[in-house]
Amino acid sequence: MSSKCEHCSVFPVYDGYVLPAFPPLVPVPDKHMAAVRNFESRDNDILICSLPKTGTNWGYEIISMLVQGHATYVKGAKITGMLEAVDDLSTLNELKSPRVLSTHVPFRHLPKQHLAKGCKIVHFRRNPKDVMVSCYNHCTHDDRISHPRTSEDEEFPGTWENFLKDQMESKHNFYDGFFKYEKEWEDAKNKNQVTSVHTVFYENLKKDPVNEIKRLATYLEVPADDELAKDIADKCSFQKFLNAVLTVKTGVVKIVEGGNQFLFRKGIVGDWKNWFTVAQNEQFDELLDKELKGTSLKFTFEI
Repeated sequence: MSSKCEHCSVFPVYDGYVLPAFPPLVPVPDKHMAAVRNFESRDNDILICSLPKTGTNWGYEIISMLVQGHATYVKGAKITGMLEAVDDLSTLNELKSPRVLSTHVPFRHLPKQHLAKGCKIVHFRRNPKDVMVSCYNHCTHDDRISHPRTSEDEEFPGTWENFLKDQMESKHNFYDGFFKYEKEWEDAKNKNQVTSVHTVFYENLKKDPVNEIKRLATYLEVPADDELAKDIADKCSFQKFLNAVLTVKTGVVKIVEGGNQFLFRKGIVGDWKNWFTVAQNEQFDELLDKELKGTSLKFTFEI
């Protein structure tokens, strides 16, 4: 299903959308993406599904703490169970149950067994304006992404103005882009193609972490009283979690090098207002109205 993308010259492309240059996806992603689709799911697997920059590292830590029943940082990182990034998916058999796995691939490419068995899915969503800003900063500071491509291709991500324009025109859209990704999920839910899913909005988790963590625990069918939920919320607050990533975790992509942080930046709601010009915001709102028309998708842009 690999196909060429007129806008991308080095990123792997699958089914018409761009993928990050994870080793198992380069140079041709077909084999590994088929392995993701045919992944052998366990009945009690928990799969985090989301677009990049929607809080999945944060969510992974919260879910891992809930599963283990105490607010202790896990040594592994989200990427160790990220289906499209793991070189050999059979190595995930070594993880004890329940496994907390993750992926950014669109709904149509999720593991078939996971959906057929009705295994648990936690779907993280975040408002698209903050996603755009976070993605731009990630791409700008990740040396594996931010450099000129070829003489035939433009520099990526370029300026904020160029990046936003590209995203709005569906150029360099990783994982099918924000609108296609979220509308496909919404359609799957409406058609009951997914039978077990819990949606977490980034903004709600920031505003009321304790209650959102308790809601998540109820869905996961794990105990979580007020004390545990408060402890997890505290340990997973932005600065404490960032410190843990730097001092506790192993096998994490080095996020601080020469002052650059591309996995974690601010962790706030509404930073888009520091980036979007008035004209850009008006243009984006027009696109939002067009893309979300006829759907029940709604997002919170400030709290």
